[in-house]
Amino acid sequence: MAKKVENLSLNLVGLLDEGQELQDSVSKQYHVDGQIFMTMNAKDLGQRFMSAGQPYRIDEGRVMIVTSGWVRLVINLEEQLLERQSVIVLVPDSIFEIVDRSDDFDMCAFSFKELPIFTSLSHQTILSLDTEEWALALEYIQLIWHEVCRQSPMYDVITHLQMAFLTSLKHIADREESLREKTASRQDKIFHEFINLVNQYGLRERKIEFYADKLCVTPNHLGAVIKHASGLTIMQWLNRHTIQKAKVLLRYSDLPIWEVAERMNFANPSFFSKFFKKETGMTPGEYRL
Repeated sequence: MAKKVENLSLNLVGLLDEGQELQDSVSKQYHVDGQIFMTMNAKDLGQRFMSAGQPYRIDEGRVMIVTSGWVRLVINLEEQLLERQSVIVLVPDSIFEIVDRSDDFDMCAFSFKELPIFTSLSHQTILSLDTEEWALALEYIQLIWHEVCRQSPMYDVITHLQMAFLTSLKHIADREESLREKTASRQDKIFHEFINLVNQYGLRERKIEFYADKLCVTPNHLGAVIKHASGLTIMQWLNRHTIQKAKVLLRYSDLPIWEVAERMNFANPSFFSKFFKKETGMTPGEYRL
């Protein structure tokens, strides 16, 4: 039996495939090695390795391009609907969870790491491409896939193709962000900045005052804004973040429960178990089974 792993790292498919040949890229439509993961047809791969309702954390960055159907995801706490001609860029250490997907959902995807700063996006980015942008995106994907499928891939070429594609996506993202800045309300901005802060500090900082101070508002005002924008309280968002992180560690690592509790910054395993059962209806041990 393959050893459980904590993250969706580059060797995940190899570990879970239990020795099956992975390099037949033409027939299987995916490739994975120590440098890159790429798939041109993620439907079958996702059904084999990923379940709805289970969060996954990725070590490297990912670009995912929806080629048919739709998928509903929770990405770093925020729910998103992705349809055909949608592109999402996930930064390293992102957590995502599949909520639902259409029967015809499919996508292309590839990993990236250690790219220059000018191609970098500080948080997950979702784009809906127009016809011209979509055609260009597919051309980039085909070029990257062609190089990946070579008997001896040239990884410097792959990296430069990825850089070009991500730079193109960043220009689109910057343009759309500029438009959003002009139309978004102050409350919308506070809410999204709050979610980014929770993803960054949620395991260490549980006090509302910390987030209010970061956002330069009073705790009462922040609480009212978050409740109005999402229907959830600040503590509910913090609890959701903690549970998401805990689920990843419980399901995809062999850490004992006491060590998971320690990583989640609980005073002892008993407090962690009570919290986990209150939020999920299961004890950590029951969830792990």
